[in-house]
Amino acid sequence: MTLESASTIGVLGGMGPQAGVDLVDKITAETRARRDQDHLPVILLSLPQIPDRTAWLADQSAPDPAPAIVEGFLRLEAAGAGVAAMACNTAHTPALFDRVSQRLCDAGASIRVLNLIEETVDGIARAHPSARRIGVLGTYGTLSSGTYHARLKAHGFDIVSPSNLHRLTDAIFHPETGIKANADHIPDATRTDVRDAIADLGVMGADVVILGCTELPIAVRESEVDGISVVDPGRMLARALIRTIDAKKLAADGLKSES
Repeated sequence: MTLESASTIGVLGGMGPQAGVDLVDKITAETRARRDQDHLPVILLSLPQIPDRTAWLADQSAPDPAPAIVEGFLRLEAAGAGVAAMACNTAHTPALFDRVSQRLCDAGASIRVLNLIEETVDGIARAHPSARRIGVLGTYGTLSSGTYHARLKAHGFDIVSPSNLHRLTDAIFHPETGIKANADHIPDATRTDVRDAIADLGVMGADVVILGCTELPIAVRESEVDGISVVDPGRMLARALIRTIDAKKLAADGLKSES
């Protein structure tokens, strides 16, 4: 059997490693299938050596992640992927994503790379048509660069972000208690910090909160916290990847709670 690239999904992971695995899990969960053969071919390339995205956005004398990301997509294309995506919100900051897109174009790449931010915001507009104010959680790089803001404003949404990023940053990056360091056994206190950040945005008037770092949905699987709708961009991206390959394979519309 020969797999055509047009029918194969590529996932560039490693940013962090569990986030890439989580995206593949969501592709499987969001596929309409009754047997193994009904699922779509997926290639996961996990490259944890890609330089830190937040560090580069804060100081562009730091190692540039763009060359390694481009190499990853070219490797996925060579392996047979026709459409691909990155399991990392911060890597979609325009300063970096546009740099990657231009280098792929210059390299003559034909692989189609979906944009996590665009797919998430467009998905919110479809799934939450009555929402007016959107809260965004994420890394310092994602929030300080306004990665989600332009797309949200284009849809007419108001935006709220946490006023204090210290606890959220620790929840993601702390070397002992953070999600990156404990993806398979996240401390209860870390989960509480993320849930508290969601609740804080709710107090600020958010109708919907985006978990805008691919580690955050690993800590909070629910689709609602304290009455606030919670959106997992990874799930939105998984659905978009499936839809691009074969819309008939897409599971029923709507976000599914994993609580």
